[in-house]
Parts: sequence; structure tokens; C-alpha cells
Amino acid sequence: MVLRDRLLIVSSETANRLTRRIAEFHSDQRQGAAFPPEVRAVGSNTALDLFCAGVGPATPDIAVTTRRMPRSTAETCRANGVQDIVEIRIGMGALVIAARRGDPIQALTSRQVYEGLAAERASDEGFISNPDQTWADVSPGLPAVPIRFLVPDESSGTRSLFEDLVMEAGCRGVRQIRLLFEAPYRRSKCVTLRADGVIRELDPLDAPAQLLASPPGTLAVLTNTQVLESGGNLVALSLDGISPTAATVASLEYNQTRTVFVYAKRQHARNNQGVGVVRGIHEFLADATAEAMTGPGGMLSGAGLISLQPADREAQRRIAANMTLMTDR
Repeated sequence: MVLRDRLLIVSSETANRLTRRIAEFHSDQRQGAAFPPEVRAVGSNTALDLFCAGVGPATPDIAVTTRRMPRSTAETCRANGVQDIVEIRIGMGALVIAARRGDPIQALTSRQVYEGLAAERASDEGFISNPDQTWADVSPGLPAVPIRFLVPDESSGTRSLFEDLVMEAGCRGVRQIRLLFEAPYRRSKCVTLRADGVIRELDPLDAPAQLLASPPGTLAVLTNTQVLESGGNLVALSLDGISPTAATVASLEYNQTRTVFVYAKRQHARNNQGVGVVRGIHEFLADATAEAMTGPGGMLSGAGLISLQPADREAQRRIAANMTLMTDR
């Protein structure tokens, strides 16, 4: 088998900055002992699909995502021979609705976001095309500014999180939707977005710059990391009465919180006899869970990562140190 001289890491786009910081720290710690890891930014779903495609030097050693590996994906992994998977959590981040500083909308609810963006709205006669043009049409207490929204494209894991954590949460209390029997049809009514020009889909990495260049009152789905990196030009709205702060994310009080996961193939780890695909997997996991990286004030805090509680951080370090395998889903 042809072996590799460096780690191959696939990362979701939203976790890419975190992944690159860990990779840089890993290279600094192992300076001269190994080549810097190769990091490829893809969507969360794509990262896990690539990770689970099989074993060997043509497949990734590590995946970093903002979605936990679903049971179906774990089964695909096993079917493709990826049997020994290590799963660790390095911290949390948040999905936010953001605006330019000084814009009139400062708070929304998930229900208001759903009502403003859904392609169809419930009515006494069933479902009708969404007629609302301003936020005041959605709710009289909101400003009478046009609804303009930037959302991640459908290939992005951030889009899936937005659908799950905001749109579905917002439609949950709608009586007509609760009465729909088939779950896929019910979900489609919750997450299908209007196509009348109110919403623009784009690469999530481009969203901050596009939001700054958009007309006043435009809103966008971002991560708290992207808001922090805007230098104060963008602000995160309060959603469902809770602002996304370090405290509300860490406590899970802010409902649109996401966890950052790292997956590694123990089968790829090269041993002292030179058997295995690549060196450095064990060391990368140790660096990813180091207190200097993931603790409060650690290197990843500046990139928007919210630390786990102390006992959780210690538990993740033990998993990394022992390369404990993920349990069955």
C-alpha cells in the first residue's frame, strides 16, 4: 500500500477556520516531524460522505463537521470497511440571523422567520403562496422594511442546520402543519423557501461580504464566528428572546446552538512498525482537545468556538488520548 506523508482532513465550510487553526497548531507542535496536514473545505454532509467512502490513502483520515454523524452514515462507513471511528467534541458554536450594525431589526422569533421566508403560508383554505413583502406584514410589531434574506445554498451543512433549527422550529406550532400526517410532506411545508426574489442563496463563506454589500434591512444566516470576524460591522439578532452569547450558547439556552465534532479513522493510524496509512492522527486529536486550543480563552475562542464545560473537556481529552472508538448508534 502506498502511504501518505501528511494527514488528509476534510472539513465543513463553517468549521473550516477552526480546522485550519488546529492544523496550524499541530504543525507548530510537530515542527520538522511531519508535513503540514492537507485541509479541504466541503459541506458537512460531503465531509462525512468522503470520510465514509472507505479506507486507504485515497480517503480522508479526519473529518471536522458541525453535524453529528447520523446513524445511516455510520452504517455506510461500516459497509465500506471504516470500522474503527473515534468521535470527539471540541466545543460549540451558534447559527445566527445577522444584520448590519444600525439596521432596524434587532430581534425575531423562529415563527416570524418561518412566516417571512416559507414559500407557502397556512390559511383557513389550506396553503397559499406567501404574500408578505415587509416584516411589518409578518408581524405588526416589526419594522416596515422589505423582507430581504441571504441563506446558505443547499449543498451547505449550514443550510441544513437553518432548516432544522429555525424553519422547522418556527412552523412547529402551526395547526395546519401539525395535522399533516406524512413527515416528509410536513417538513417540506416548513423548509421550502419562497422563490419570488425575496431570498438569495449563496456560498456561506461569501455571506458576510454579501450582507455588507446588500441594501439596508437585509438579513443573513451566518455563524457566530462570522459575526465576530466582521469587526463589529455585523450583529447577531436575538432569536426567540435569547441573544447568542458565549454564556447562552454554552448553557444551550440559545436553541440554535451547534456542536463541532472531529471524526478520525483509527485504522489509518500508522504504528511504530510503520503499518498504517499515515502518522499524526493520535497527535492531531491530542492537539484538537488541548486546553490551549479549546479551553476558555484558548486559540479557538477567537474563531468563535465556545468551550465545553471542564468535565466535558477532560472527557474528550481522554477519548483522544486512548483513541476510544465511537459506540454504535
